Amino acid sequence: MSGDDKLIRMANQIASFFRSYPDDEAMAGIAKHLESFWTPKMRRTFAAQIAAGAPGIDPLVVSALAADSPAENPARKETAGPDEVGQMASDAG
Repeated sequence: MSGDDKLIRMANQIASFFRSYPDDEAMAGIAKHLESFWTPKMRRTFAAQIAAGAPGIDPLVVSALAADSPAENPARKETAGPDEVGQMASDAG
């Protein structure tokens, strides 16, 4: 498997994770994940693959990178610290 094939496989795995979310949140989550965890070289290479019409790329990933989605990344709340989310209520005694 080439490095380019690995990028497609990884991007499709990210799309699989976010598929259960509404489309706008899924696209925001995918785009933010790629921005946060992929190197600039990986993103450039993957963008070139999309532009060249490489087969096998999940359409949700393509849409996520093409959209300028105003939706909030659904994983933000789960990964944010207390300063960003605020105090959480607890029913623990």
